Amino acid sequence: MPADINKKAFDEKTLLKLDIFRECFREWFPVFLNNIFIERIYIMDMFAGSGTDPERNLGSPLILLDEVRGPESSFCSTAKERGRDIRFWFNEAEPSKAKELNMNVDSFIGRCEQNCNLHGCYFADKVKITSDKFGVIFNSEEFINIASNKKYGKFLVLDQYGFKQVGEDVFEKLIEFPAMDFIFFISSSTIRRFKEHESVKRHINSSRIEFDVDNPKLSHRQIADHYRSLVPQDKEYYIHHFSILKGPNRYGLIFGTGHTYGMEKFLNVCWRKDEYAGESDELINNDWGKNTLFAGVEPPQKKRIVKEDIQQQILRGRITDNKTGLKYALQRGCLGDVYVEAVKELLSNRKISIEGTFNRKRTSIHSIKDQDVYKIRVSK
Repeated sequence: MPADINKKAFDEKTLLKLDIFRECFREWFPVFLNNIFIERIYIMDMFAGSGTDPERNLGSPLILLDEVRGPESSFCSTAKERGRDIRFWFNEAEPSKAKELNMNVDSFIGRCEQNCNLHGCYFADKVKITSDKFGVIFNSEEFINIASNKKYGKFLVLDQYGFKQVGEDVFEKLIEFPAMDFIFFISSSTIRRFKEHESVKRHINSSRIEFDVDNPKLSHRQIADHYRSLVPQDKEYYIHHFSILKGPNRYGLIFGTGHTYGMEKFLNVCWRKDEYAGESDELINNDWGKNTLFAGVEPPQKKRIVKEDIQQQILRGRITDNKTGLKYALQRGCLGDVYVEAVKELLSNRKISIEGTFNRKRTSIHSIKDQDVYKIRVSK
């Protein structure tokens, strides 16, 4: 039986994980709230816990309820005015914790109503709480119908214990669901430590993961790379990760989205948390830290490596326009500014020329208009 993290106060690393959940959802929700093509929004947390720790710090389900209100309840007002259909589905397999969760949700909504001027909570009757095993829910007709509907926007949190619940079979189904962004927690050190154990191989083909035996910092990146390799080559899909060091062990989050905007949003969160690599709460690439003598002398290694990679892709004719280049930067875990810097440097060195009008657009890739797409020609 795994330890119940809700029985004691959340530690610093758990709070970091929850903060990433919060900021990720904060970036995600207004996009779907204002998307007129989305008929219904589902916000789902399938390992919800009891909702709080003993010190009343909010767990993931209550964080989702907290964020859906928006600044000064502005999202509640928007949802009510537009009649937006927004539904929550929180699941906790342990019956006693599910009962606690029910009470904590009711208490949260009650407190919210006391401070709200909308005359009743818009979301009060839109929260569904279940107590089933994740596998039962994931394979249920109800979940599949929701997940498969392209007119429904879905945000799915899978804060599992360990790694067994989100194995390769679940992941391969998740990436096929339309209009769904997901984020899951995974114990990277356990997979690394017991790579050859059957209990690991049953869920993840760990023999395909090439761990760097001399650099455990990279464990979570290498596991994320393995999941990334499961995405079909002809499918446009974006995976990113964030590693968390807790004592001698490394855990982490893996995020998935089928949309460039979703990836931009998550990368914004990660680069705010880690200005050196956008993927860890430790200096994963051994950059000079803030309080060291050489801090700020050189750009972060991650950005330098990705910039040089983009330049090589351009010179080899694999990136031939700005939209492709910006998407490639996202695939490498960097925002569009790295691509723009790469192109500017190549232009300055006269290694390429531009057919069309060069522009420095680096965000909202999905909204780049045809007239803003330029071709890249490699100089002879």
